[in-house]
Amino acid sequence: MDWAALGRLDEKGKTLNWRTLLLLVLCFAFPALARAHVGSPDVFFDGLVGPYNARITIRMPAVVPGRAEISVRTEIGEPLDVAFLPLYSRTSITNAPPADLGRLVAGETNLYSGELWLMTVGAYSIEIKIHGAKGEGTVQIPISSVALSQLPLPPFLGRALVALGVLLFALGVGIIAAAARESVLEPGVSIGKNERSKGFRAALVATVVFVLLLIGGKKWWDADEAKFRTGLRGGAWPDLTAGVRIENSQRILRLTLGEKDFPSMQSIPLIPDHGKLLHLFLIREGSRDAFAHLHPQRKGGKTFDVVLPPLPQGRYMILCDLTLEGSALSSTATNSVEIPPIPDQETGSLTLEPDRDDSWSAYAGVPVPNTSNPTNLVYTLPEGFEVRWKPHLPIRARSDAGLRFDVRDAEGRTVDLGLYMGMLSHAAVLRSDGAIFAHLHPSGNFSMAAQSFFENKMQRESAKSTETMRMDHSKMGHVMNHAQAGTGISSISLPYEFPTAGEYRIWIQFKIGSQVLTSVFDASVSAP
Repeated sequence: MDWAALGRLDEKGKTLNWRTLLLLVLCFAFPALARAHVGSPDVFFDGLVGPYNARITIRMPAVVPGRAEISVRTEIGEPLDVAFLPLYSRTSITNAPPADLGRLVAGETNLYSGELWLMTVGAYSIEIKIHGAKGEGTVQIPISSVALSQLPLPPFLGRALVALGVLLFALGVGIIAAAARESVLEPGVSIGKNERSKGFRAALVATVVFVLLLIGGKKWWDADEAKFRTGLRGGAWPDLTAGVRIENSQRILRLTLGEKDFPSMQSIPLIPDHGKLLHLFLIREGSRDAFAHLHPQRKGGKTFDVVLPPLPQGRYMILCDLTLEGSALSSTATNSVEIPPIPDQETGSLTLEPDRDDSWSAYAGVPVPNTSNPTNLVYTLPEGFEVRWKPHLPIRARSDAGLRFDVRDAEGRTVDLGLYMGMLSHAAVLRSDGAIFAHLHPSGNFSMAAQSFFENKMQRESAKSTETMRMDHSKMGHVMNHAQAGTGISSISLPYEFPTAGEYRIWIQFKIGSQVLTSVFDASVSAP
């Protein structure tokens, strides 16, 4: 029997009785490390929750069921009531459990913490509610609950369970045999040969039945275990294939998503994030000296095309952010592709128009500022603009990364940053081995598409008025300092914590006028 599957949930989210209870015990006693995976597991939010400016961190568990750790830091030190509520995408909000109250951390005046159990895989929204003297505010922060690993069963516990199983088997056979021998005898009557024969036959039949049940149970267990393992998200998902073709002097990248993970579906259902079904990042492998943020167009079913910008030839890592319709589950699909040289110009109409928000940068030979030299954390763009990073050094994993950037023109004057797809900035973070990737905004690293999904769900199912439940995106930190662009804003701040130690590259994108510019920095992150 494969004991590693203890405590899993079935596909309908119903608990498997005693096995779930056993897993809950093991979660406390034997925590497991998650495998490295594409994407940062923890979720961050920075913005207004009603009248309160708050920075929220949700640390995701590596196993399911598991506990998510939540912390809320506000800008004011007055007493507040903070509550956390998990809302599952496939369950009505009327069936949600009671909210858990956050506790003020000892020695702090504005930091609250708490934990929530995530009992199944899929998309959740963590509803954060803050109440105080200024009033009340609520925000929905979407998360993706996925199992990254399984908890191993300690050998001593496995042996103990096997021994208990053998004992229960023997006791069961003995009880049936005793019942067959003695259940019809009058009190005080001795057991005869006929009764012993009945007991023996009953024990034999019971043994055969129990053995058949064990064999059938083992087959069911193995099949269920195999199904569970296919759902482990220790890597990129869903599957993605890629290839480049040349048409009318254009290099066109074709992506195919979900052929293996969604074999029975003709089309992969997606909801737009910032108005785009896919956010595609291309990073040249090895040197990482070319970068693109593109938005493929669906060409049918699971197939998407995008015109490649004038990136230099080479092999590129593909990182494709998406959010599934219906479940609101967000993920990153990955692969790599060989990009050929830029073709000679030819006459003829274009095969495909590029998306107006596509952006790219190639900077071979350009020095990339690194936190190992903190006195010169300034990236100079060819257009003359300078981007200065002001981190909190040394940078440690699972601590505020200090992603704060100032943008100046060539004369050192502040600039007026515009909105790029509704944000003052988009950023990408990649660890040098490609195992950790994150797509960041000033509001956080969660999916805006998933947040909209839960907003609509709340509006449909809640008895409150639509006006009460509707999120005001202009007040949720989507723009820096909670102000609109066009007011002279020239600074960018992105809430994030590097999940592990290592060497990272950070691409910071912003818009000045009609230009989308990309600055690049390297960061050395030490252990917590």
